[in-house]
Amino acid sequence: MRSVVAALCLALCGCDSVHALFAPRARRAPASPGVAMGPWLLGPAAGEMTVAWTTAEPVKGRVWYLEDRLTQEDTARTDHRVTLRSLPLDAVVRYRIEASPPVAGSFRTAPTAHSAFRVLVYGDNRTNSGDHALVARAAAAEGAQLALHTGDMVVNAADNELWARWFSEEADLLLRTPFVPTLGNHEITDNGVSYARWFQPPSRPAYHSLDYGPVHLVVLDSFEMAAGADPHSGAVSDAQLAWVEEDLRGVPAEKHVWVLVHQGPFAHPAHMRPGHGGSERVRLAVQAAARRHPIEAVFAGHEHFYERGEVDGLRYFVIGGGGAPLEDPDPTFPTVEAAHKALSFVTVDVCGCHVTGKAKDIAGRVLDSFTLSSCKEPCGAPLAAKGGAP
Repeated sequence: MRSVVAALCLALCGCDSVHALFAPRARRAPASPGVAMGPWLLGPAAGEMTVAWTTAEPVKGRVWYLEDRLTQEDTARTDHRVTLRSLPLDAVVRYRIEASPPVAGSFRTAPTAHSAFRVLVYGDNRTNSGDHALVARAAAAEGAQLALHTGDMVVNAADNELWARWFSEEADLLLRTPFVPTLGNHEITDNGVSYARWFQPPSRPAYHSLDYGPVHLVVLDSFEMAAGADPHSGAVSDAQLAWVEEDLRGVPAEKHVWVLVHQGPFAHPAHMRPGHGGSERVRLAVQAAARRHPIEAVFAGHEHFYERGEVDGLRYFVIGGGGAPLEDPDPTFPTVEAAHKALSFVTVDVCGCHVTGKAKDIAGRVLDSFTLSSCKEPCGAPLAAKGGAP
């Protein structure tokens, strides 16, 4: 009898159902919340990129990149910024955000001094979703490695639904294109709170600079609230004027220096309105910068059209056809070299000492072509050769 009982016990012990009854229950790992907005890519620098996104519930953000590297936040939060480090130059990097479902994207890292790359410049979307969507999709198709935004993303920065719509329309572009914006007057309708939340590093003013391969980019704040700006009137502090001059003090002579700002030094609408046209304080800032280093181009928005011109050797652009209701430029003004009323954007191609660009409409038609820098050396030559034909 004992042998029969023993055999029965052995048989039962080998049964999976019996093991399941007495084995401790495995704990299921909690599912990561889904991505609510984003991702978007900030802070492009040599060897670094920051991935930003939001979630509806607090969680520690975790991002996988370069196949097997993981970086994560220290604390749970809903607004996430995770910096990827030790990145190779001029290489495609794939990344994946841990979420339900996971979100994967890729980007090209900062170029070398001799790499060929494309920069997108656009702005003044104003959450005019139909036209904004057309511009965003056409611009995303250009395959730029860097996107510069001239400001006025939404019409009312205090409206979270407008921001959600803006991020939705920009999703394809932002997933793979590092993004550098400048503060527009519509971004201070909530005193700049949302702009700082989405795009601005903590404890840093909206004006700053960065190096991207052979380009040194100066981002100005033409609606500086500390200087008294409001959504209808721009302002630039003396501190910003002093900063921009100091910023360019040590920039190597061979660098391409660009300025990105919302209200630029010059603009010529056919019908002038208060608070529009060029900004005298921005002109002073650009002149201060030019005392330290030649300025290759100023990219601005604020007016809802495309304009390219030159004043006293300074090349300026007004790039505001990103979706806001279009306005008429004045193509007859003496300093204006090209002007178009069109939903549009600009692409700038850089390779060593060569810089050329095109303005395009949403159908891909070229509205304007220009050269900002060229030299006798072929594309990719050392930047020391810069200084040929302007």
